[in-house]
Amino acid sequence: MSSPPALRSHLKDLIVRSCGLTHVTPQEVTDDEILFGPQTRVQLNSLDAVEIAMNIQIEYGVKLENSSSAREYFKCVQSLADHVASKMEPQRLAAFQ
Repeated sequence: MSSPPALRSHLKDLIVRSCGLTHVTPQEVTDDEILFGPQTRVQLNSLDAVEIAMNIQIEYGVKLENSSSAREYFKCVQSLADHVASKMEPQRLAAFQ
């Protein structure tokens, strides 16, 4: 399932806001760039992942499980948005269509 562009855009804003990023804006983050690691432009770490997961639960009603698959869907905005979209209630997701 591919996520709607509005959801990806909202998620970029959530990531920048949740993590207090000042070196990159939501508009500068691409859908497919790697988010985690010191060599990446966004430079997120495991504490950022916890913040993002908490805010996703609050804003979208989706609980992200801490599992081996988490590394896969936290890779980039596209994979995270696709995962969130697949777990969202249809009426909540419709707001982003």
